Amino acid sequence: MTMITEERAFHILQLEDTATAEEIVARYEVLKDQYRKIKDETEDLRTRLAYQLKQIELDDVFIYFRRRQMI
Repeated sequence: MTMITEERAFHILQLEDTATAEEIVARYEVLKDQYRKIKDETEDLRTRLAYQLKQIELDDVFIYFRRRQMI
């Protein structure tokens, strides 16, 4: 897995680097819910694993922003 950088974190969240803390948290929650729903509703193992990895990546982004005290 690739190390999270600020640029990559914003890219993963599909946000501009000018996003506020509230926008970052809101986008994280929306994507996390979407990914969880897709993962839970699919029968395809590859799709389930892919979205599980996306959830982990989102959590890494959240941790990155927390450590940088941006949220």
